[in-house]
Amino acid sequence: MKRIVNILLILFSLLALPHKAVAGSTVQVRDIVIIDKVEYRANHPLMFQLDSVTYFSLKDKFDFNSATFSWNFRGHVATFIVRDKKLYLNKIETSAEHTDFKGLLDKYMDRKGRVLASWISGTFICGAGECLHVASNGWDSVYEQETELTIENGVIVSSRKYINTTYGTVHLDDVTYKISPEFDLSKIPAPKGRVTVRIDACKFSKEGKVTDWSVDFLRGHDNLSDQIKEMIIAEVNRVFNLFDWKTYCQDGEWHWLPQNGVTFPLIFQ
Repeated sequence: MKRIVNILLILFSLLALPHKAVAGSTVQVRDIVIIDKVEYRANHPLMFQLDSVTYFSLKDKFDFNSATFSWNFRGHVATFIVRDKKLYLNKIETSAEHTDFKGLLDKYMDRKGRVLASWISGTFICGAGECLHVASNGWDSVYEQETELTIENGVIVSSRKYINTTYGTVHLDDVTYKISPEFDLSKIPAPKGRVTVRIDACKFSKEGKVTDWSVDFLRGHDNLSDQIKEMIIAEVNRVFNLFDWKTYCQDGEWHWLPQNGVTFPLIFQ
């Protein structure tokens, strides 16, 4: 039941957004988690796990609508702090800063008057330092320093830190117009017409350079022999290896920045 309420709460918030924000085209500001005096950005909205009655009480009291923008559809930014392996709510910022939660979050307060975030459970990635990859929705962005927290009812049951890095400088958008002229299709005996392929990085060196590309044939390939397909794959590798592509490493795994690959047409004369 609680899971259903949380889903309905998120949907309600999304329906109140402008169309562009719903589409995920605006990077969302993240909630803050302070760990060892360092501010990290959490990859999930941490207040959304509250029960609906409590959440809407906070929403009305602190007027979340006053700070609702395309980059902050929640209308608030919550700051938490980790103390003694527990997660506590520190403040909520809307158009003003709020730190007094008496009468609103009494059932979560300990004897010292601190709000234990016992409504929060799950695994969260908290990022700090330079942002290496900005995701369109903000939540999936990758930071130089990341801490993975596994939380059960506000208690930190495990914590793991890692450092991310990048390789290369060239983005796909920067060289799209340069890719087509580099293809030499004259030596590939394919029938006249268009063959559409989907290209993605599939292998990387230890430093992060793309060393091999996956090629999926989408259209115009029904009459192509396996030999011709192998020749096309070889040509794709040759051309795409001409560029020093921008990649990033997150927790030891390398990624090419067009995370879902790129669709590319090949025209045979």
